[in-house]
Amino acid sequence: MNNVFRPGDVYNIMKTKEKNNTRYVTFFTMLWDILLEMFEWKNLPDTMPKRFLESILHTYGEVFVCKEKGTENVIASYGTLAGEVDCYGLGTECIATYPGNSVNGKRGIDIAYGINNDTATPDMLTYWTAHLLGEIGKSEDLNVKYSRLLPIPKLKDEKDKSAFNDIIKKLFDGELTAFVSKNVLSKEIGCDSPEVFNLSDVKDVDKLQYLSRYYDDVLKRFFNYYGQALQNQNKSAQSISDELHGMDSVSFIIPLQMLNCRKALCQQINDIFGLDVDVDFSPAWQLEFDAFINRDLNDNGIPDVDETESSANLPLESTEDENPMDDNPEEEKDEIGAKSEESDTLEDDVDDPTDIPAMDLDPDESEVDPEDDPEEKEGDEE
Repeated sequence: MNNVFRPGDVYNIMKTKEKNNTRYVTFFTMLWDILLEMFEWKNLPDTMPKRFLESILHTYGEVFVCKEKGTENVIASYGTLAGEVDCYGLGTECIATYPGNSVNGKRGIDIAYGINNDTATPDMLTYWTAHLLGEIGKSEDLNVKYSRLLPIPKLKDEKDKSAFNDIIKKLFDGELTAFVSKNVLSKEIGCDSPEVFNLSDVKDVDKLQYLSRYYDDVLKRFFNYYGQALQNQNKSAQSISDELHGMDSVSFIIPLQMLNCRKALCQQINDIFGLDVDVDFSPAWQLEFDAFINRDLNDNGIPDVDETESSANLPLESTEDENPMDDNPEEEKDEIGAKSEESDTLEDDVDDPTDIPAMDLDPDESEVDPEDDPEEKEGDEE
């Protein structure tokens, strides 16, 4: 067998307490990696990698940027404020500390002092969320174990116990087995199974759905706090835009505050060390922020740029389609005239409901009055 290192080997030999700690560290690392990607720094010197700068800010709530003693290397370190305090109670001196040495200087003059947020505090929510996720993971682990089909037999002596354990072991290994001694499990031969009791219930596996939902809710709470407004709606058919995006504006309060604090640090770094450092949201956060801004504009009836440009550049033929009578006025007049004649013809063909059909009259009565007969009138004139 080779000596290749496998992480699973280490986990399997851990004790329960060590596994619980590993579970916490796993969730903490996951959340930590996400937070370290919130911001994108530009033009940082090679001696000040972004991951160390962000790690110090998230861990200590403040960072001290100075030149490494005896060199021109600009570095980020943790430290403390000291010296006389200003009108806000902040020390005007800085002591920047890094492994093996420290640097003293004036705050804002020799050393750039930056904070993670307006309260200059670490991201404590990361620790608490990792703790909760670890507890949920532990509960899921126990729920799975206590949902196993695991009846516990009740046996009369150690001899029966040994024989039964041997049978179960072979059963789990897929081997057929048998026993022949009349003294071993003799009373169960040809009878019911040994008396058993259960500490577990397979039906309890359905409780995992509640733990899974709580896991999602805890993650949602964390991401909502840091600008990624996750929406877990169970009534999707009845959800409206206000319900789906109600957390958008609130969720960007903290990220925007953190961004402003970092931009203030950039200004100090550039003024003190003559650099051109800048910072902004990383693509994942910038995409979410742009979507929030566009949704806000659209909800207030203000079209975004793309919609305005598309409506301003509509083809002219679309207007012509809406007013077809303007294309060929002469043809339209002929068509209208033809429709009018057709209408008159149809009216002539329709019987007048007031017409009374002619009745058969007596021959004598049906003679024409000589005065009205045109032939008689002609004879008289001759």
